[in-house]
Amino acid sequence: MSLLPYDGTPQPWLRAAARGAAWFEARLGADDRLPGRLHDLGSYYKWPLALASLGRLGLARRVLDVLAADFMTVDGDFRTGASKSADPIYGRIADTYTNTWPVVAARVLGLDSVGHAGLACLRRRRVEATGGYLTGEPGQHDDGRQDIVTIAGCGNALLAWGAVAEAAAAGDCLLRVLAEQAGPADPFCLYLDGDGRLLAELDLPERLYRIHLQRPDQAYVYLGMAAIFLARLGLVTGQARYRAGAEGYFAVTEACGDRVFRGTGCCKTGWAAAGLYHLTGDGRYRPAVAAAAAQLLAAQGPAGNWVKPDRSDVLDCDSTGEMVYHLTQYCLELGSAGLPAGEQEGSPQ
Repeated sequence: MSLLPYDGTPQPWLRAAARGAAWFEARLGADDRLPGRLHDLGSYYKWPLALASLGRLGLARRVLDVLAADFMTVDGDFRTGASKSADPIYGRIADTYTNTWPVVAARVLGLDSVGHAGLACLRRRRVEATGGYLTGEPGQHDDGRQDIVTIAGCGNALLAWGAVAEAAAAGDCLLRVLAEQAGPADPFCLYLDGDGRLLAELDLPERLYRIHLQRPDQAYVYLGMAAIFLARLGLVTGQARYRAGAEGYFAVTEACGDRVFRGTGCCKTGWAAAGLYHLTGDGRYRPAVAAAAAQLLAAQGPAGNWVKPDRSDVLDCDSTGEMVYHLTQYCLELGSAGLPAGEQEGSPQ
């Protein structure tokens, strides 16, 4: 069963997303730039897509123009000067992934020059031996590390631009990572090296490179991103193996139990569940969407943003853009379930 546009269930989700967008817009100056230390790639990169998902196309395009003008290099990379961001977490674990959001936004908003340059940068980070994508810049890490959220993010960007064969290669890489950890493995490794071997130890906090199924506060977003990308790839290609892969990554999340829904780390779990419902029509995924949405709404601050005391202002702005986008995607994916592919509007986002 699909949701009608006026179904009461998602209306609070859309209102929360709109409040988040209003919070962001109120902080922009007359030139559509954030002030002071917030003028950082990490603050902006999710917002063009988030705003577009709410139909705020004019503002989304202006913010994307700022992103391209202030943070895009001649090589199609996005970064804040010599560093990826003033917050070092972006350079450590999300250098390539951060680029994927404006690349998809460029497709949605019709800014081909930005999209093509950004895609070229992503393609230079492809690892031929695996079909995956480097977590960081070429040469940044001696082990040629790739992680599943980066691989899925790059695949999603390629899919948005119609590069289905390249996206499928990224999908096949994720399927191999999943197949090597059947059970699922505990802990579940999120990284592989340049030769395709799983990386069980890394120079990062443990929660950023592997998931312990029975511990709370794990990086569930990695599993969710892999699952939603594979679900979309299955929808576009009609290939059963990608549907099975999406279900497999979601099964790893399910093996973690209800602790997944304790906090906003479930944001991509809800997105994956909504995408799987869209793809399969299986009603068992809908409660996970509702549970994730409930957590996101409960965590929204009075001003409309999402904040945590241990995060930088840049990460808070990033997080708010992410929650806005995911809440709208829950509605879109649930409302699209059951429609033939030819009747579904828009490109994958």
